Amino acid sequence: RASYAKRCHRSPTPCRSCAMGTKSDLCGLIRVYWSLLLGNIVEWYEYAVYGYLAVFLEDHFFRGSEIGVWLGFGVTFLARPLGGVVMGVVGDRFGRGAAVNISIVGMLVGTCGQGMLPTYASGNETLGHIGLALLIVLRFVQGLSAAGEIGTIATYITEVGSPHMLGRSIALISITCNAGFLLAKFVVYAVTMALGVEAVKDWAWRLPFIFALVPGLIAVWGRRGVPESDMFLEQQLQAQARASEENPEVPLRRSTTSQVSAVVGAHWVNMTIGAGAVAGFAILQYGGFVWGQSFIAHAGMSVDDRMVVGLCSRVLMIALAMPVGWLTDVMGVGWVTFVGAVGLTLCGVPLWAALQQNPDDLSTVLMTLSVGFGILGSLIGTVPFYFVVELFPTAVRNTAVCISFNIGFAFFGGLAPIVAQASLQASPLGPGILYAAGGFISALSVLLGLCLQRRDMIQLAHVRKEPYFASICGAARGAKEVCAASETESDDVMSESDPGTTSSSGPETADARA
Repeated sequence: RASYAKRCHRSPTPCRSCAMGTKSDLCGLIRVYWSLLLGNIVEWYEYAVYGYLAVFLEDHFFRGSEIGVWLGFGVTFLARPLGGVVMGVVGDRFGRGAAVNISIVGMLVGTCGQGMLPTYASGNETLGHIGLALLIVLRFVQGLSAAGEIGTIATYITEVGSPHMLGRSIALISITCNAGFLLAKFVVYAVTMALGVEAVKDWAWRLPFIFALVPGLIAVWGRRGVPESDMFLEQQLQAQARASEENPEVPLRRSTTSQVSAVVGAHWVNMTIGAGAVAGFAILQYGGFVWGQSFIAHAGMSVDDRMVVGLCSRVLMIALAMPVGWLTDVMGVGWVTFVGAVGLTLCGVPLWAALQQNPDDLSTVLMTLSVGFGILGSLIGTVPFYFVVELFPTAVRNTAVCISFNIGFAFFGGLAPIVAQASLQASPLGPGILYAAGGFISALSVLLGLCLQRRDMIQLAHVRKEPYFASICGAARGAKEVCAASETESDDVMSESDPGTTSSSGPETADARA
């Protein structure tokens, strides 16, 4: 772990020529922090399994109401901002490790509990009311816990990852995110095939919720010895030194309320930009891929065909995650986020229009929901976590990231299935317009951030100054240098043990900030 940390923290501002990084850095990250990535799979599995079982949950908890089941889905997102505040403060005060350990336990309780509730199908109205009330409570608990999970893991990976390959390091989160959705789809499909649709309608819908215990307990065990990031430890030492001088600005000496108020007061512009930047990803994730499965199911598509559609979209996004991460290391996280947002803005309506014309035809759905939205999902959904993490300094990073990211996801992602379902009443193109609107909000947020930074009103990059929003010409030069850098990377790593060796990155320049 010490050797890995030494390699990963050579320079906070790497040049684009070092973008190739080393394969050993990525392997070392996975070897030390695998339990964080497994917990991320569990988080997204828990969200997805409810969506994939929505057609069965309608009758058990919501008396057949399609809107009702998606309102229940949105409860989890309602809890995310509050969970972001609580778990963010825990992460900044007591460590990133404490936050992720608490979050994984809370997610397991919330998810497995949903598989053990009484329902209206029992024939007892009182038990049905109790089951619905407990479902809302458990989904709220799940939202509180998951809010700290994704924000803290994104912060963790960014702080411990190699500066030369942060895009590819964060791509691991995207891979595990899609793996969680893929696992949920596979488990639901396996249970349906093994026991039959009637059994799933009756009682077997509970099994996918309870199955979360298997990977969840492994992640809990693996997180016992996860080391803290060097950035956090250094910040704690500095804070303790200031506290000894009775400096009133020390975060460790503030109450939770004053700490959160100070963070929001000082960084509300960056937090707004972060919340807006994740809009396209959140809407496409839950209003496209998750709600889309329910839409094609109601349109008459078979269970087998829906499995193929879900499998193809998730496998495609997993396959494209590392190339998009590499593109981020060459072009910058701002550039990739903006391009993905513009793509969703332009293609959201046409893709939905094609899907809506023939929603029970496998070839049509594969080309639109799987391939079309899969490519857009890769561009806009691989590095939004990194985009938000870059917006904030170490001292307040976990709190600010958890609040900003979860507000964006709660508002845009939580409402997406409800709005998509309701929009069909107004126009058959309603969901497509929703996707395009999400992309437009994300693109506008990136442009707003660039304009404010140019006027020296905010700072967009706190971990890696460049590349952030590279020009095409600059990227072409950087891509050529990448190949040469890969041949000398290992020699550079070994030379760090020499005290006389200096970093290849100098102080931040005005051009780099621009």
